Amino acid sequence: PELPATTLASSCYELMFDYCTSLTTAPELPATMLADYCYSRMFNGCTALTTFPVLPATTLARGCYFAMFENCTSLNHITCLATDISATDCTSNWVYKVSSAGTFVKHSDMTGWSTGTNGIPSGWTVVDAEV
Repeated sequence: PELPATTLASSCYELMFDYCTSLTTAPELPATMLADYCYSRMFNGCTALTTFPVLPATTLARGCYFAMFENCTSLNHITCLATDISATDCTSNWVYKVSSAGTFVKHSDMTGWSTGTNGIPSGWTVVDAEV
């Protein structure tokens, strides 16, 4: 599917592909203006998901990426250009049970990422994006 919106409404794509176990490639997510819980649990349980587009939003909203990739056990590459992740629960559990090894591409100006299920997956290589 194509999800062309660049400005999102609250909870608009929440649970959209929840446990879609045959999904291997995620649609492009061009939104740069996020709303509360807009992508919450969007890909939860998508165990075949391996290809994911760039997340271009620089400022995250409350709960916007909450559990977004939870249980995506094959996912091993995420590019997230956020520079402001201060919103409540914006990345809570977003990478819980993703692949144990992979690459996380971040904005070169971003220094606030933690490691673990609420940030950069433990054991992943971190690379600065060319922005």
